[in-house]
Amino acid sequence: MIQLALLLALATAQDPPRRAVAVTFDDLPVAGRTVSIAARESVTAGLLRAIGKHRVPAIGFVNEMQLEDAAGRADPRQLALLRRWLDAGLELGNHTWGHPDLHRVTLAEFTADLLRGERQLRPLLAARQQAPRFFRHPFLHTGRSVAVRDSLHAFLATHGYRVAPVTIDNSDYVFASAYLAAREARDTAQAARIAAEYLDYMERVVTWYEGQSVAIAGREIPQVLLLHANALNAATFDRLCAMLRGRGYRFVPLADVLEDPVYQSPDTYAGPAGISWLHRWALTRQMPTTTYAGEPEVAGWVQEIARR
Repeated sequence: MIQLALLLALATAQDPPRRAVAVTFDDLPVAGRTVSIAARESVTAGLLRAIGKHRVPAIGFVNEMQLEDAAGRADPRQLALLRRWLDAGLELGNHTWGHPDLHRVTLAEFTADLLRGERQLRPLLAARQQAPRFFRHPFLHTGRSVAVRDSLHAFLATHGYRVAPVTIDNSDYVFASAYLAAREARDTAQAARIAAEYLDYMERVVTWYEGQSVAIAGREIPQVLLLHANALNAATFDRLCAMLRGRGYRFVPLADVLEDPVYQSPDTYAGPAGISWLHRWALTRQMPTTTYAGEPEVAGWVQEIARR
């Protein structure tokens, strides 16, 4: 009996992870109001340290406005932060220049900003025989009409981009704002409490989207997780990765996830919200709203700190 139990334990330990996730970071080099170059270097170092430890083939989406100084010239210190991502073997994508809202500007204005958002990115990648191949919509706003959405998709294809969808959306930016406020107030206990609440929230979010995947797609699909490059994630990504591994996830490149046929699902959503692609597919299929009710919420006390 002991030998049988040992064999079963070894077999289980050797089983490959049953779930897959591509990890994406928005608003590079650093999201939010982190201004000083020293703080930005600290965030970048923290993220890359955890990414490297867990061997996560992450992709970061760049807002080029952050790369410029007050005179509109490229700031070599900001470009150096992006080079650190590339030196780590990671991929970079386009997230526009100034993070415009497609639901508030014309398509022409939006595409002009998108192209402005690759003036530094393309040469940076070309120096490594690479080119940007993924685009992430700011706010996950893809257009208030099918015509605008499809026109943008055609524009992206012409310029060599694929849309980077999101299936695990969340409110990490709310926690990040509260965390930064606690750090600025030098309240380390409050910052630790916010980080712990964030990790608990993220596990609830991941669990919920696993269920959404089964309810909407009929199975657990390889997921795409949206995070932001901020101080909170720099401090917690190691533990977040441990949680995901504990749930049976392996980390895979975005391009690999998109090979799954579910990402070719019909999508006719053109509403006002920036929502998960799982929910776009559900709305396209006219599934009942009860299918996607119950998304985990940010604790009220965290929201209150963030609002301050």
